[in-house]
Amino acid sequence: MRTDPEEHAFAELARRAGARDLFVLHRVAPDRFVNLDGFGRGRGWAGNLSVDLATEPWLTRVLDLGLFRARYGFACRIFGPYWATEAAGVSAGEHLVVFGGGEVASREDLDLVVAAREAAELAGRVPVARRLADELEVSQAALEIATLTAEGQEEAARALADRAAAALSCEFGAVLLEEPLRLFTADRGWRPVASDEEVMGALLPLRQAARNGLLVEQDISASAYPFRPLAFEDGLVARVVAPLGDGGRLGLLMVAHATGAPRGFTSLCQRVILRIAEVAVPLLDRAA
Repeated sequence: MRTDPEEHAFAELARRAGARDLFVLHRVAPDRFVNLDGFGRGRGWAGNLSVDLATEPWLTRVLDLGLFRARYGFACRIFGPYWATEAAGVSAGEHLVVFGGGEVASREDLDLVVAAREAAELAGRVPVARRLADELEVSQAALEIATLTAEGQEEAARALADRAAAALSCEFGAVLLEEPLRLFTADRGWRPVASDEEVMGALLPLRQAARNGLLVEQDISASAYPFRPLAFEDGLVARVVAPLGDGGRLGLLMVAHATGAPRGFTSLCQRVILRIAEVAVPLLDRAA
């Protein structure tokens, strides 16, 4: 299990790099990396972040060049679910080390390379306690839905949208029920400037895309479904959509992050929302 000196060491490496977040990504297949450890979000997402190079152009540049920087005037997706205004990545053997936030893009190359090598040497396996805590988070989120008491399907759907958004610290949640079409939303910091009919119109294409499993969009600005009022231009940055029932027979559940706190969805986030959707089906059936 990680000791206090190890935690301090990652914090010190992030400080030296001028970063708020530090990720140590380890190669587990030719084109796939997982996050082992780090600082900030890198520590919080240890063991719950897996990326495929086929969908990660920024990380591919890091591999190709050995060291690559990014600096934007506003938060953008760097890789996976991670958003920041600036970042620097270093290829260190079988690891990719990413420093994000702060003033990392202005640090000297040598400082970043040395810090990255030290981080790669320090990273170890994800502690068993962390994995158990993750499983507990999935179970607790499911239990909150399973124990909901609602008078009717509409009340159940409204509570589902709110609880799902809260479970993933999202700013917006929505449930679209079918036969007939009905919309239920949860505003936790963001709401669409539109009518329910317009929101349903933007959700319908997502319903088809998520009929057989999760639809995860880590960066809505590159979405194949850029329909307003649920588009990047409206203030959303990432979303995940889960079907409710086999083939989405009951409808869909969507939660989304907004520009106020830009980030995407880790592997743990995706497991949580999928489990919530599974548990919600008998709840909605009973309330019908």
